[in-house]
Amino acid sequence: MSSSDPFASKRQEMREEFFAKLFLLGGWIGSTDTYKRTMWTAVAEIALEPACYSLTFRKGLPEPGANNRLIMAGHEAMLAQWFHRPLKRSDIALAQQWYATQSSTKAFPTELWDAVLAGQPNDDIYLPLDIWGFPGGQTFLAGVPCLVFEGMGGLTSYLEPAMCRYFAPVIQATKARLMRQATPRDAEFGLRSAPVEVCNLILLLARFVGGAGTKGDTQLTSNDTAEFLYPELFKSIGTIGHEMMCAAQSFDRPLADAEYEMMDRFVSKMGTASLLCDLVDAETVGLENALRIIRSHPETDRVGVRVDSGDIAGQCILYFQKIKQLGIPPRVIVFEDEVTPDAVKRVYDLFRTQTGIEPTVLFPGAGGYWWKLVHRDTVSAAFKRTATRDRPNVKFSNSPGKETIPGYIRVYGRGDTIIVADKSESIDGEPLMVKLVEQGRAVYREDFRDQATRADRTWDRYAKWEPSEKVADYLRRFREMRATEVAAAKQRLAVGNSN
Repeated sequence: MSSSDPFASKRQEMREEFFAKLFLLGGWIGSTDTYKRTMWTAVAEIALEPACYSLTFRKGLPEPGANNRLIMAGHEAMLAQWFHRPLKRSDIALAQQWYATQSSTKAFPTELWDAVLAGQPNDDIYLPLDIWGFPGGQTFLAGVPCLVFEGMGGLTSYLEPAMCRYFAPVIQATKARLMRQATPRDAEFGLRSAPVEVCNLILLLARFVGGAGTKGDTQLTSNDTAEFLYPELFKSIGTIGHEMMCAAQSFDRPLADAEYEMMDRFVSKMGTASLLCDLVDAETVGLENALRIIRSHPETDRVGVRVDSGDIAGQCILYFQKIKQLGIPPRVIVFEDEVTPDAVKRVYDLFRTQTGIEPTVLFPGAGGYWWKLVHRDTVSAAFKRTATRDRPNVKFSNSPGKETIPGYIRVYGRGDTIIVADKSESIDGEPLMVKLVEQGRAVYREDFRDQATRADRTWDRYAKWEPSEKVADYLRRFREMRATEVAAAKQRLAVGNSN
């Protein structure tokens, strides 16, 4: 960025603050579940042993067209939770004092954290952990481990709550791909749906990765901060709103007059608008006023309409036909109200059927869609131990689909198949994982446009996944052990001879 850019300094400051807000609150290592402290206090020597954990999304996004596929996104934000900056020795000492003596659950894995501090004489402390995972934009399949965490087992365990939060950007990047398949143009209006603003920024970056495509098209949004932070990625879009339309209303004038006045004032001042037509009724009063405004401002062809309540598809067709009847060239028709990729397709299909032309004038905008089903259970995010020292580990379950994949996992692509292997194996295939964190320092830095290109390139690539020879052998042996022991236990229970 040019040093003469008057916005550069503030932009960089805000980017830093954005990711800093995601870092552990106060740099406090209590940002985990209580049982992490109790487990690794109880078995201190095991906490120190090298181990491997993996993050797996066990279910796909339940939307048409997803077909069990997911898109990786969010490293910049998710890794910032623990790795945006080093921890402080003084904070770790204070945490030990609190949890060992003051907390309701008095336990602190002192041996574990002493091992972390050893060899780092300064106040800045980096976690001796490595993380591997799919780069941004990589398409993968549900059930395939997408991130792998290696280091002292007790320490790696601390990351679980934060790393499970990858579900949000992964879901939203996948939603962006589905939206892109439904329409070549759309806008995001979901700022008010986000729990806090930083969540909307995480969404927008994920949406860019999943939906910008090979061309890296700038994405339209109503979030002004996003455009300022990343003007190369986002473009702001805004027009007239209900609150301005209401401002002219009173009991001593017709509602239609108040609506018309505000439409006219906005267009006269701004020269462009998507006229909001449902303040009174979109199919009568609003329709008449919108047509009057368009006809009375021949100096601009940048005045269209916006429909967001009632029969959306029917109104899109109605406005298009009425504008055409007046001999006015087609105008953009923005439509909202519970917009999803499937809803976009339905509106487009009906428009084609009723008008006989392609819906190039229609422009969907989505808000709540980007937050619908965005929670952990949607994709069943699971952070599980898969190895301790040189021993593979597995977690069984009485619920189907929850069995973990054992070993120090690495993932490869071969044709239309994803291969889940152990890192000790030599696999004939393309390595799909890259190192994201090395000894507590985030090392993954990739341009968002490159990530978006990867999403384009890999979306239709993989149809299935399978374990490598070694991982398949691990699974076979563990399953045989389980089956034998369950059968023996059932027999003991049946004769009342349970140990």
